[in-house]
Amino acid sequence: MESWTSAQRAFGAKSFYTNNDSYVVAQRDFRKKFGIHRNSEVPSAHAIKTWVKNFEETGQTVKKKGGSVKIVTTSQNIDAVRASFEQSPRRSAVRHSKKLGLSQSSVRRILHLDLQCEYRKRFQESRSMCYVGP
Repeated sequence: MESWTSAQRAFGAKSFYTNNDSYVVAQRDFRKKFGIHRNSEVPSAHAIKTWVKNFEETGQTVKKKGGSVKIVTTSQNIDAVRASFEQSPRRSAVRHSKKLGLSQSSVRRILHLDLQCEYRKRFQESRSMCYVGP
């Protein structure tokens, strides 16, 4: 599988439209325009179809990668984790995560990055925060 440049993708989609929606003619024009040898690969019909579909949906031939940005370390979640650990400081991070409906890694991230200084100082003597669990 070859990676095509944005100019090549744009030309493939444009050629598809100008040649009465023909993938074969678009491939032929692509080969001529970019000087590709007859035994070398050109974009498949599926690739051209994908470029055209992406162009119609987004205005670009490349589809945006990734999903929605998931932000777990909001002030509400930080306050919820803080309150949960103040209420029962000896409970493990796993049980806190189940209680709060957050993932274990999110609770640990909040504890480590956002509440680090606060909880180390407060609970160092009681050793309640020494073990956060695997």
